[in-house]
Amino acid sequence: MLKLPHTVLALCIGLSVQAYAAVPEQSAFPDEAPVQTYADDPIVGWHWYNEPEEQPEPEEEKTVPLSALPPSTQMALLQGLTKQKLNEAILSPSPEHAADYLRLQGYLVRLSGQFTRSASQALLKYPDLDYNLKQSHYNNTVPLQLAAQKRDEQGAIAALGKRYGLFLFYRGGNAIDNEMAKTVSAFSQQYGLSLIPVSMDGTRSPDLPQTRPDSGQAQHMQVTQFPALFLVAPDAQRYQPLAYGFMTRDDLARRFLDVATGFTDKFEGNNQ
Repeated sequence: MLKLPHTVLALCIGLSVQAYAAVPEQSAFPDEAPVQTYADDPIVGWHWYNEPEEQPEPEEEKTVPLSALPPSTQMALLQGLTKQKLNEAILSPSPEHAADYLRLQGYLVRLSGQFTRSASQALLKYPDLDYNLKQSHYNNTVPLQLAAQKRDEQGAIAALGKRYGLFLFYRGGNAIDNEMAKTVSAFSQQYGLSLIPVSMDGTRSPDLPQTRPDSGQAQHMQVTQFPALFLVAPDAQRYQPLAYGFMTRDDLARRFLDVATGFTDKFEGNNQ
């Protein structure tokens, strides 16, 4: 038998090992397709389950004409836009921004002018709405209006004076009360009104020597503020307040007219 040297034998064994290692390892089972679950590919059923979803079409932006909005909304939008343009022109000054504001402002001014003209036409068409017919605002008519008001006041004082007398509740030690006492004394003498002054502190005003002390009248009539001037019927069962605090004679005459007319004359005008 041929014997190989030990070095040659070792070399052959090493080559055999390398060749075996170079051969890829093969599986004992044939290649299989990977298993897929419902999570990987949903189960296909009846055909309507797999219809493609319809994508909503983008909505077109709708614009509404300004004139189609309610008047209050129109005015609010115009005023808001004008203010916005003004702020922009102030904070970012430029000829263009200023022009944008001036255009909107001019538009509102024109609308206001149109309203003024329409109002003038309305007063011609509906003269009963013209307040100038009831209370003229022209200077030339002021003396005539004052004279007419004076006549009305005197008529009211005379009418109420026939039905009522005056009770003045005042404090003789109070300066404002004494000033009111002087006014009421002169007023009652001027128009011939019956006057009973009542002192709440026992002190008399020099302008009202006929003053009597309070003997329960104030409590009976529920008078708690002074000075107080009341209209009182002769039977003392009917009374109503005429004035509290200080008033001039002119204002007191006007108050008689207010009470006589139920406080309507000054608001509705003299010509009804």
